[in-house]
Amino acid sequence: MPSPVRRTLRIVTAVVTVLTAFAAQLNAQDWPRWRGQHFDGVSRETGLLNPWPKEGPRQIWQVGLSGGFSTVAVADGRLFTQTKDGTHELVLCLDAATGKELWRHRYVADYDAHVTFTSGPRPDSRTGPRATPTVDGDRVYVMGATGILIALEAKTGKEIWQHQMLRPAGKFPIADPRSTFPPAEVPMHGISSSPLVVGDRLYVAPGGPSGKTLAALDKNTGKVIWEALDDGVGHASPIWSEVAGSPQLIFLTATAAVGLAPQNGRLLWRYPWKTTFDLNVATPVVADGHVFISSNYGKGGAMLRLNNTETPEKVWESVSMQNHFSTSVLHEGFLYGFSSTRLRCVDFKTGEVRWDKTGFGIGSVIVADGNLIVLGEHGQLVLAKATPSAFTEISRTQVFPEETLTWTVPVVAGGRLFVRHQNGLVALELQPTRPVDP
Repeated sequence: MPSPVRRTLRIVTAVVTVLTAFAAQLNAQDWPRWRGQHFDGVSRETGLLNPWPKEGPRQIWQVGLSGGFSTVAVADGRLFTQTKDGTHELVLCLDAATGKELWRHRYVADYDAHVTFTSGPRPDSRTGPRATPTVDGDRVYVMGATGILIALEAKTGKEIWQHQMLRPAGKFPIADPRSTFPPAEVPMHGISSSPLVVGDRLYVAPGGPSGKTLAALDKNTGKVIWEALDDGVGHASPIWSEVAGSPQLIFLTATAAVGLAPQNGRLLWRYPWKTTFDLNVATPVVADGHVFISSNYGKGGAMLRLNNTETPEKVWESVSMQNHFSTSVLHEGFLYGFSSTRLRCVDFKTGEVRWDKTGFGIGSVIVADGNLIVLGEHGQLVLAKATPSAFTEISRTQVFPEETLTWTVPVVAGGRLFVRHQNGLVALELQPTRPVDP
């Protein structure tokens, strides 16, 4: 029998090989999943428009949508997002350059059948899906607001397989009668976490009873490989990391940050993280063996050092960064993100606030070409310097009417900036040398 050390080395080598091969298949300007190619909310594109014209970047195209908070994934010239149509959810595939619809996939998702899916005091939050599609090679994987997980052909939209991860007993049609998932309540705000694909496995966090909070599936067949934990769903998307050469999955559930072994779902470590309403939405930020977690409603954030024990070391904990739903971005040693309604720069190592800016509401931020692109809650779009010295605005435009609710993270791909609200999506030109079509 091979030694445990040799088995571990083989696993690590295989994972590195898979990740390297996957990265080689991607266009450097693609944004194929939640938080981009590197899971960090940073676009490596350079030479982008700076400053913007007074009226803002030129609009290339716009399309109407019918609800939801799903952001976009862009790969191989195609853009993918999700929206809703009556009792159905839709997966849309558009030409990223023109906005022309290439295909749509429509599937039943009757929100009224899920009496626990209320969205609390914000009924507009039930208008559609909120997870981001994940593109992997010739397939795209989507998670709906009621826990419907689907694999589609990226070129055609043809369904390959479907799982209903959560469903009310006797009230919802079972598209896949082979599903092993029992009836379970959809959380109040629906399912928000996006699928994560690494190698041949698909990792999701639907929540559910009896050891089914987290799951790994075969991405090709949809077969369940393992399920783990009894935590409630925390809405945050999973992230992949390596600690001391060993791969692990990091999830933020309703009550804890956890690390799991990707091969079998074994719990590696747990850090309790109980918050008001059990809402832990922002994705953990991972760097150099450290994990930053953050939640709103007065909870704040914590920096953890992973140390190959069952309990990570707490480096600092502070209310300096209280992410609501928008994940902070780590850039050159500093976190840029929304602490509730305040855009802040926070030192990653210490939690110290370097600057603070109001006026955006609950916004989102990414980094592109070394600058911040900030989207405010009511359609304000701003280009600012990514520097800890002070908030320095470069350009500003009102990309959507102020009455819109803009809770979707912007995306940069192929020299274009894609910005969406519940009922509309626009593409803006950030490539200053691209010719304008006559």
